[in-house]
Amino acid sequence: MNAKNIFKLCVIGSLGMATLGLTLAFNVSTAAAHGERSQEPFLRMRTAQWYDTRWNPQKTAVNDEAMLSGKIHISEDWPRAVIKPNRTFINVGSPSSVFTRLSSKVNGVPMFTSGPMEIGGDYEYVIKLRGRLPGHHHIHPMLAVNGAGPIAGPGGWMDITGNYKDFTNPVKLLVGGTADTETAGMAAGLFWHIVWGTLGFLWIAWFSIRPMFLIRARVLAQEGGDALLNDPVDRVVAFGMLGVCFVLIAIGFFYTDSQYPYTIPLQAGEPKIKATHLKSDLTVKVLAADYDVPGRALRMTLQVTNSGEQPLMIGEFTTAGIRFLNKVGVANNMDPTYPPEIMAQDGLHIEDESPINPGETREVKLDSRDSLWEVQRLMDLVHDPDQRFGGLIMAWDEAGNRHINSIAGNIIPVFTRATAS
Repeated sequence: MNAKNIFKLCVIGSLGMATLGLTLAFNVSTAAAHGERSQEPFLRMRTAQWYDTRWNPQKTAVNDEAMLSGKIHISEDWPRAVIKPNRTFINVGSPSSVFTRLSSKVNGVPMFTSGPMEIGGDYEYVIKLRGRLPGHHHIHPMLAVNGAGPIAGPGGWMDITGNYKDFTNPVKLLVGGTADTETAGMAAGLFWHIVWGTLGFLWIAWFSIRPMFLIRARVLAQEGGDALLNDPVDRVVAFGMLGVCFVLIAIGFFYTDSQYPYTIPLQAGEPKIKATHLKSDLTVKVLAADYDVPGRALRMTLQVTNSGEQPLMIGEFTTAGIRFLNKVGVANNMDPTYPPEIMAQDGLHIEDESPINPGETREVKLDSRDSLWEVQRLMDLVHDPDQRFGGLIMAWDEAGNRHINSIAGNIIPVFTRATAS
């Protein structure tokens, strides 16, 4: 290496160290990433439609219990590109294991394992949690679909106070006594990691010096090179390592079996959960829909029929966990604990706000207008190949009873603003 190359390396190294030093010198805030925004709009709008999500309480302490609950409607317009929900599991999306899950139920059935969900069905979930890691955490309900991956629900902030060192997670054993699952088996896990890591290191080290990998590769590339490397000493070492592995496996098995004679196999069954269905006196059909790109609004023309006995008023449109409400929705379904960053209190606008009377069929022009379409990256639906949307329309009668309809339809993107003639 000549002096010129040495000088270049010194300059590059100096610049790198200076950049690192400047980065550490400034106060860099922690990133509060929202991974659900990276999911395609059709996946968030037309698969699991979340509503009535609750984070309770929003502030808890280490070892205290919290609860994540809500409802899911499995959309009738489930995308063809996504595998059907024949095997699903309700989970929690969080930045690492900030909570431990104590139990989860769907429609009152304990959900220890995954099971099928019905297209068009409704499911109420309740997940009990225990605070583990202190901090300000973004928590989502999440529906894991086998073959399709996780589908994130709306995210809300939950605070955990206290000290992680105080966290315990005791469980009762069937043979009597208790065990803290946070620390149980840690010594054995570390021991076996060290044992197998040491064996792996010795195996690599042996063939690194007899000779090194690159030299062996060159010899093997030559004709008859494998015969040159056929060293009897290597065979002895290989068979010896194989024997050591079998002996360690046998020792580990018999020792564990003597320490824990009563074990329960992994569960392989599936819960049978009976779906409920949305109840509504409204019949809603999408006649037309477009997305106003510069105005950041989804505009819909709906054909609505009231087959009930009381007048109904539309008050909310929710999709992908994002809520668009008008004054009717705010008055009947305003949850002060719902995350404000995914709720538009004045985001729903109806051309004719008068009640829909019993027996009446009306065309309703409705638009959900807010910057949330862009902030939440739902406006990317205009780039989807099939360009369809989905969501839930909610209406209320005079007694405050809620009527929910799932809607879906094609959408046309509009890229220019309308001009007055």
